[in-house]
Amino acid sequence: MSGEPGLVQLCVVRIGGESYAIDLKRVDEILPVPVLTPLPRAPSFLEGVVRLRGEVVPVVDARKRLQVAPALVQAMTPSGKPKRTERLVVCRIGSRRVGVLVDAVTQVRRVSRTSFRPAPLANRPGVAPHVLGVTGEGDHLTLLLDVKALLSEDTL
Repeated sequence: MSGEPGLVQLCVVRIGGESYAIDLKRVDEILPVPVLTPLPRAPSFLEGVVRLRGEVVPVVDARKRLQVAPALVQAMTPSGKPKRTERLVVCRIGSRRVGVLVDAVTQVRRVSRTSFRPAPLANRPGVAPHVLGVTGEGDHLTLLLDVKALLSEDTL
């Protein structure tokens, strides 16, 4: 933790062509994407489940949930082959854990709490928003994800 008052640590991820952030306090671990077990009749954004250290964890595809296309730009290995940058960000929501599939994890950043602004048009009456706020300037905005809302079916 930063130890400095007024600062928040964010795990910055790429979903589609945009930068999003998850409060680092919610992040348990970041893993390469494991083999997932699909769930019949699950919502389309729920990719399946995975067993992590004896616990069955649901996995949400953030791209499907936010209705964005996967990132087109892929990193390349030294041999010129596409490098898989997708990651599973395992987050804690109360006593539960959920995996969030993202295109890439790009950095951990400290930002001032006062730099956050409400996300425009993120709230609809009766629906939990996926985005809690925005930080950054100009063309370098980062959207703060509400991991709990990503899991909720009423946010469709």
